[in-house]
Parts: sequence; structure tokens; C-alpha cells
Amino acid sequence: MSRLFQLDGKVAWVTGAGSGIGRTAALTLADQGAALVVSDINPVGLAETASLLGDRPHLMLAHDVTSQEQWTDGAARIGERFDRLDILVNNAGIMVSRPFELSPLELLQRQQRINVDSVYIGMQTALPLMRQAMAAGAAGASIINIASVYGMVAGAQFAAYSATKGAVRALSRAVAFELARTGIRVNCVLPGPVQTNLGADWEPPKGPDGAPIPPDVALAAWAAMIPMGRLGQAQDIAPLIAFLASDNAAFITGAEFVADGGYTVA
Repeated sequence: MSRLFQLDGKVAWVTGAGSGIGRTAALTLADQGAALVVSDINPVGLAETASLLGDRPHLMLAHDVTSQEQWTDGAARIGERFDRLDILVNNAGIMVSRPFELSPLELLQRQQRINVDSVYIGMQTALPLMRQAMAAGAAGASIINIASVYGMVAGAQFAAYSATKGAVRALSRAVAFELARTGIRVNCVLPGPVQTNLGADWEPPKGPDGAPIPPDVALAAWAAMIPMGRLGQAQDIAPLIAFLASDNAAFITGAEFVADGGYTVA
């Protein structure tokens, strides 16, 4: 892959790196020269990502992002291995689709823990290692939080998910404001509908007669709502993450970047 951005000497931690956007982002950052810390709760997917990284510098962490203890342990291992952290990509997340009236509070709370609490804990955990990087001569550090266009527009049966992604947007702006003078940047990426396994917990969509709609039919209907005529792919999002991770984005913080094929234009 061509070197679009210069990340040599930087260390990046990508959560949810076992598949989808997380895996592609990790490989893209490595292609640009960064050493990678890849973490995921799924050991099989995580091992596959590590295998794809090959002999490029990397550290693999089994990681439940809702556990503050596991964040702390992960940071300690990064400190031992690399003694710094320049980039954090808070990518781990979950999306559960269900009609609002049939969504118990527990469904919101589960997505809150994974989608929001982990971002909060992760940013706090990363700061000491990022300050170490800057003490060692880095010009700055970058936190990239993955939200969603469903944190800014309505989506069918996404009330709980939308609430959490709206929270990620607000949290990112607030922390960016606080950290702006420190050299640590915080930005937010809002993907549109992307064909990954994020929605693995979706209930099958149903037609007016109550019968399940075949997945390929449902996906085709979703793609038809996108002006570009297709669902996004992980590789549509990863270069944006690499840009925000790089010094090319040194004057960008508290910003939101939508990548959705025009889904939210209208």
C-alpha cells in the first residue's frame, strides 16, 4: 500500500481490531509505519488480525473494553513493550436493532457500556502514555473515536444505539476542548451504513406480513437509500482514521468526519 501518511515511530492502539473497521484500520496504520496494539474480545478474530500484521511490530491484547481493569492491564503492557502511545482508535462497539417499545432498559445499558463507557475509560487510560510520547519528542497525540451517522440522524429501530453514538459525539467534543492546549487531539469519525459484522445482534427485519426479510434483500434496500448506491466498506473508513492519526491533521481537534456515501445529505 502507498504511504499516504507518515506514522513511522508512532504506536497505535486499535480496539475491536478483530474484524471490520478495526481490523482494516489497524492494517492501514501499520502500512503507514505505526507499531500496532490490537485488542478485541474475540480471540479468533484477534489472532487473524495479528497474523495479517505478520512481522510488523505489534502487540495483541485480549480485551473486554467494558473492564477498567483490562484497560489498565493493557496500558501497562504497552508501557513495558513500547513505553509510549501516540494514537488511540476507540473502535469497539455493538449495534442492536429493535423497536423502541420492545427495547428493555438493559438493551440500552449494554450498548452504553460497550459504546460509551469504553470510550470514556479508554481516553482516560491512554493519556499518561500519550504524555510519555510527547515527553520523548512527539509533536502531539491523537484520539479517534468511532461514532455513527445514527448519532446524528434517525434510523429505524436504532433508538438505543443512536443514543450511545450521540453520546460519543458529545463526549469527544468535550474532551477535545479540555485537551486542546496539551497537544492531544480528539476527533470523531461517523461512518454511515458499512458492511461489517457490527450488527450481528440485529433481529431479522420483517415485512408488513411479519415474515422475516432475507438479509440480501434487506441489505439491497438499505444500499438503495445511499446516494452512491452501495453500502460502505471498512476500507472506505480506514484512510480517514489514518489521516486523523497523522501529523497532517495537527490542527484538527473536536471535529467530526462523516463518511456515508451521501446517506445524510438529504
